[in-house]
Amino acid sequence: MSARIVSPAQHRVMPWRNGGGTTAEIAFEPADTPAGFRWRLSLADVGTDGPFSAFPGCGRTIMLLSGRGMDLTIADPGADPGDLPRTVRLDTKHAPFDFDGEAATSCKLVDGPVRDLNVIADRSLQIDHRVAALDDADAVLEPATVWLFHVLRGTAVIDIGRHLAVTEGETAIIEDEDDRAPHLRGAEADTLVYAVALRPR
Repeated sequence: MSARIVSPAQHRVMPWRNGGGTTAEIAFEPADTPAGFRWRLSLADVGTDGPFSAFPGCGRTIMLLSGRGMDLTIADPGADPGDLPRTVRLDTKHAPFDFDGEAATSCKLVDGPVRDLNVIADRSLQIDHRVAALDDADAVLEPATVWLFHVLRGTAVIDIGRHLAVTEGETAIIEDEDDRAPHLRGAEADTLVYAVALRPR
């Protein structure tokens, strides 16, 4: 088992090619795939309307962190010919939304810039995720090969045979070939954590 904590100071910030925003890469696992990785966790600051990059062969989850929201227009690759793209409004914070990484997707900001959190993973992996509001009670999670814990508020304690304290804005990455189940609890009242499990399909 390996475990590490990534602080915001360790994020790798990259401007978008179209100039519409920036991506702060939190962590990724490189792989010989069309996307160049097996999975990636990142933050995006979206400043203008425009297209999203496509990630062929990947599933994707996006979650609004700040701002008034955005409308995503998504042309699903499996849609019938002649079907119009669907439009989905993301204006609720901490509500993850799943969509196809290779879908032609563009965004229109509702009222000013937004920040969102993204999980993109190769289709060989299943993305299971939830936003967990924690108190002093332990939450026993299901086993997974990779767990990503991004602390949205407060401080979380993760028990993996040793204790990891992860504070707001930090991310814990736990990789375990034996698929053991971590325990999760809040060290402060009203702790909020985005927990993502990546499992082989």
